[in-house]
Amino acid sequence: MPGLSKAWNNLLQGLQITRQQPDLYLKLVLLYSLPPLVAAYLVLFGPRGAPWSETLVSVLPLITMVVAPVVLMHAVDAARGGERIGVLEATRRGVPWVPRYVWTNVHTTVLFWVPVGALVLLWEWSPLGARLPTAVWITVIAMVALHQHVRTVLAPYLAVHGELGGTRAALRSWELGGRHFWQLLGTFVLGSGPVALPLIVAFLMIERFGPNPLSAALLAIVWQLVWVGVQSTRGLLIPALHTAYEDVSRESQLRTG
Repeated sequence: MPGLSKAWNNLLQGLQITRQQPDLYLKLVLLYSLPPLVAAYLVLFGPRGAPWSETLVSVLPLITMVVAPVVLMHAVDAARGGERIGVLEATRRGVPWVPRYVWTNVHTTVLFWVPVGALVLLWEWSPLGARLPTAVWITVIAMVALHQHVRTVLAPYLAVHGELGGTRAALRSWELGGRHFWQLLGTFVLGSGPVALPLIVAFLMIERFGPNPLSAALLAIVWQLVWVGVQSTRGLLIPALHTAYEDVSRESQLRTG
């Protein structure tokens, strides 16, 4: 399929970007994994009931959720322009764009959770919930979630690099995501899979062979670990998606030009 071939090319070009300055991406991945790791430490070993501890547990993962991706996006954009920048410069360039990134994600979150949330409620509260096997519900919900994510995956790039407002970026991403669905799906899977799959398998194996103190601790900090895992994929995924964004934008301009 042409789309999957393009996805493979996006992955290779993303790898080429990271090879230009591999230490930068490693530092960014590690640095922005620290906030949820500190939050996880506080969950397990912090003072119980202390307001400051509970506040940090809630706030620290937000740094990884909303600041880290924009910083990495600017690091990749600089590399595509032939620049070699450091962690501080990538952070300096990325932080001012966080509000637009968040506002764009408000739109994509609605596009994602309206259908996915409706299916979850249908599963839990409707008469159909008990009539269909759990495996069917999980499969359908996962497929819809993946579809919605792929259709909106370009929105942050259109907002940050294309300088579109949040609403326009989300709608434009939805349009381009439908037109280039297989390329974007392939890029997302190939860009995240090499890191995400081993982490998921390791977590499931440890959790599966419980109950024991280790599995109980993992379950207690699963939210924080999710964001460490997400951050671990970004060093490859964001360069690959940036390449896909450039390809799709170039093709769209040629089509309308």
